[in-house]
Amino acid sequence: MTAATLVLGLIATSAPAAPPIEPGHAANPVYAALREHGWTAGGTHVTFPPPTLVDRMSPDDERAALRTIAGSDRDVAELTRDSVTAPFLLKTHDLEAAEGLIRQAALWFVVRASLNAIKPDKQAGGTGEGKTVEAGNMRFTAHRLRAEEVVKPDLGQNDLSDLRNRTRRGPGQSEWYVHLTGRLLDRLHVEATDRITATRSDDSWVIASITDPHFDQDSSAPNRWWPLVNKEGTEEAGPASTFAGGASIVKISRLGTVPGALLIEARFAFFEPKAWFDGAPILRSKIGVVAQDRIRSLRRELAKSQGGQGVRSTGTTVPENR
Repeated sequence: MTAATLVLGLIATSAPAAPPIEPGHAANPVYAALREHGWTAGGTHVTFPPPTLVDRMSPDDERAALRTIAGSDRDVAELTRDSVTAPFLLKTHDLEAAEGLIRQAALWFVVRASLNAIKPDKQAGGTGEGKTVEAGNMRFTAHRLRAEEVVKPDLGQNDLSDLRNRTRRGPGQSEWYVHLTGRLLDRLHVEATDRITATRSDDSWVIASITDPHFDQDSSAPNRWWPLVNKEGTEEAGPASTFAGGASIVKISRLGTVPGALLIEARFAFFEPKAWFDGAPILRSKIGVVAQDRIRSLRRELAKSQGGQGVRSTGTTVPENR
């Protein structure tokens, strides 16, 4: 579950076949797996729909896609406004699962930048080494694993040189692993190791991530959580449990109809054990807060890198659909 990773796909049991993956991103293994097979946790299966924008859309089709996202031409103009204060759109959805819920979200917003300015593992909310993100009384710290920390006999990966090659594919294709450690609302300690893959086409970036179950019982980068218990003024760790984690897809598309603008569409799902909040929407209510904070940071970072200035970000949240 990444902090930069805020984002969904609504379930459709009888949906038509999804369009094929664009050639520029067909070599992205995590993206292809999530699009074709989805993700399962707590006995519940989650599907990820195709991005709203596809590469090489005609201007008319792109405008129609933006209206689908925003609702009207006026809303599109507001969504794509050249300002750090331009709105974002957020939709959330919950699914029942064994011993918990799957929280899902879809997020859309626009930034002013070129595709070359996007650095998937370094931007605000990204997964750079040692990066700490704080928002909504939650804190996450990322540790990017070295190849030696990933390739272990129990993972079924015995070719260290192959992993090194895959994690050094250049600016158009890369893969890495990140161990995230989080503190949620001063009540929970959470850890997860995600496999992240990124691909670049002429018109877009795609970054996909999934919690790797091979690390469930890993000695140094496990997928686990435990409650934080206050006993007579001293904080103690409760019993640890395996954490199923989550999965996400982020697509960053160049807008042909809005010169200099990129549309970011992010979808994610994560498992929330019932033992956390007994199903209460406490974490769900924080998604918008975290999204606003990360969007604000990203826009300011991009504006600064391009010699601009930013102030603050606002957002629009669509009510939950249960």
